[in-house]
Amino acid sequence: MPVLPKSFETGIDAVDKVLPKGIPRNSLTILAGDLGTGKSVLMEQLLYSMLKIEKEPCIYMNFEGPPIALQQDMESFGWNIDRYFHSVTSALFTMMEEMKMMGKGAVFVDSLTEMFTLVQEERPLVFHMLDGVKSWRAKGPKERLVPFFCSHHTPLRAYADLDDLLFYVVDGIVDVRFNPGFADRGLLVKQFRVRKMKGAPHETYWVTFQVTPDGIVEVPLPVPVLTSDKPRTSKKK
Repeated sequence: MPVLPKSFETGIDAVDKVLPKGIPRNSLTILAGDLGTGKSVLMEQLLYSMLKIEKEPCIYMNFEGPPIALQQDMESFGWNIDRYFHSVTSALFTMMEEMKMMGKGAVFVDSLTEMFTLVQEERPLVFHMLDGVKSWRAKGPKERLVPFFCSHHTPLRAYADLDDLLFYVVDGIVDVRFNPGFADRGLLVKQFRVRKMKGAPHETYWVTFQVTPDGIVEVPLPVPVLTSDKPRTSKKK
């Protein structure tokens, strides 16, 4: 009988609460949301958890800044990765081979959006992006049981046409947002939900969280902000 792909817990209480059996190792998951919603912190905490708790090799491809920027950002939360960190210049799957990443470890891409702004191709962007994601999914999660986590900025007009297609070909989607009801009142309340996770039981409700000195922590939804509407009066003019 074939061995079923294993799952792993993230070590982040708020995430593990809605993914009680963990994340399948044969999955490619996108963390999608607007700028500033907490996608990168969530990615970094997943990375640290994989290194510290699971003690497995990881690759972090950062298109939004130099390697030292990632180290400095993670150290601000007390997540010291000096002994895990290596600058890499070879191709992604060559690195995975060299690091013997088979059924262990994970790959993080921050972000798909930034990566494809660097690509200059004659083919339409949508096809190039989808081909790349499909290739990663086939050679990483499916062949090697090495999960991929990719952040993606939404909504951006330049990528509006491909979001639906991109989300269709991946295994997991974690949406990250500012609660729209509170945002309308000027209060930024961060939330995430697991929209999709193939092969794993999961809750789909929005989880309200804060970014604390220790990372992502679930918090209660704030009391609704009162409006300034004046009370109606029955006085006639």
